[in-house]
Amino acid sequence: MAIAAAFLTNAPALAQTQCAQFELIGNGGRVAYQPFDSSPTVETFDVRIRRLADGISGVRFLLVDTTPQTTGPKIGLAGPSQYEIDWLEDNTRRILVVGNEQPQPTTGAQVQFAERSGTQLTRFRFSIPAGQQAPARVHRENLTVRYQCLDAQGRQIGATQEQPASVELSLTVPRYVAAYIGSAGQTRGTIDFGDVGSVSATLNRAINITALSTLPFAIKFDSENGGLLKKRAGDAQGIIYAMRYAGIVVSTGDTVVCPMTPAPMGTGEQLEVGLDRASIVTLPAGSYRDTVTMTFTPRDSASTANCLVNTRN
Repeated sequence: MAIAAAFLTNAPALAQTQCAQFELIGNGGRVAYQPFDSSPTVETFDVRIRRLADGISGVRFLLVDTTPQTTGPKIGLAGPSQYEIDWLEDNTRRILVVGNEQPQPTTGAQVQFAERSGTQLTRFRFSIPAGQQAPARVHRENLTVRYQCLDAQGRQIGATQEQPASVELSLTVPRYVAAYIGSAGQTRGTIDFGDVGSVSATLNRAINITALSTLPFAIKFDSENGGLLKKRAGDAQGIIYAMRYAGIVVSTGDTVVCPMTPAPMGTGEQLEVGLDRASIVTLPAGSYRDTVTMTFTPRDSASTANCLVNTRN
């Protein structure tokens, strides 16, 4: 018995030889971004273009974001959802694109090589609008260069080509946690209960605290008087009070863990304080006080959906 087997294959077509090469120069395309700054982040970078074939007088090219989100370009998977790249020789020409858009005579950067030079530099501006959500880390976006090589009359030579990952944008968001009480910039506040001697006196008050962060954070609660309002620091007795932060009960010594806040406004939560009426009537008249210090620190841990008391202190 004879068995015959046929083996078939398709040989790939020869790839077109690249007519130019693109290279990001030095540390270009790298920026630090603070989501809670009020000003945009702006940096310039240079791209070196090298001629790889004879008869090439210039190039026309676009920078392509190959991992866009539904709303358009985005830096990495979790970076700012908006950024711009402008060609500084003519900022009216659209440079940054998504999808399959091709270079056109009216779009993209167009660079001519000097008569005796096989290389040319051209400069771009990389800008990120302020106030965009981005967690603390390095966010990277590798842009593809989609280009056409041109002859001395500006006519296209050969097919449109692509050079993948030739321009890497790198954006570093720092570990950052800050907070203010009431209005921006204020780090001290007062909850004044006034006269609490009458039966109708208000024994529950609150103050607003706004947190700003680029990662999950912890808040440590420390009371100067051990959780009592006292006339003098050395007194044995005082007015008992209870606290709630972000709707959860907290006591002096507790640590609360909270998720990263949105930019640019952060997250505002109420620190609620309620006095114990029974302890008030047993104390002599006078002015009673306590100081609660809330210490905010960054935390490298999995984020939770809401603030919660850390039971593993």
